[in-house]
Amino acid sequence: MNILILLAGFYAITAFFLSRLVIPHLGFREEKIPERIPAEMRAKIDELRLKAGSAEEFLRLSYEYLGSRFHSERLNTFLKFNYLFKPLEQVWQRDGYLPCTVSNYLLKIFLIESGWFSEADIRRRHVFVNFVPHQYLQIKIGDKWLDVDVGEKQRGLMIGQHLKWFG
Repeated sequence: MNILILLAGFYAITAFFLSRLVIPHLGFREEKIPERIPAEMRAKIDELRLKAGSAEEFLRLSYEYLGSRFHSERLNTFLKFNYLFKPLEQVWQRDGYLPCTVSNYLLKIFLIESGWFSEADIRRRHVFVNFVPHQYLQIKIGDKWLDVDVGEKQRGLMIGQHLKWFG
């Protein structure tokens, strides 16, 4: 029984502390967006900005676009561990699976580059889902913070929801 407690403690420390030192976009401090982004990404942000009449509308359009193009999967987070470290240019060229940290980073870039949001309007949150750390964002709209879990849109999560303990 003591070995089980020791293993559980080791796993928790590794999953929630050490991983934040190694995995991009998961760290303890907020990460700035890059100064240069791919031209295709810039074009998509500009297209959505023209369609949006408000910050909330831009968030919804970005959520729909990114959540339809990319999705998260806990098993693939292990099987495709290298995706955590792909540069932005490579990430943008693909569709399908992306780790939650990477899809949230894309959403953060979209929001800030739109001009509707600032760094202070976006904060990262972490939960433990099926024994794996999971990240979602909270976005400030007016005086309210909304949970946004863009990588889990394919599961039917809407803006205002995030994946919970056993998702």
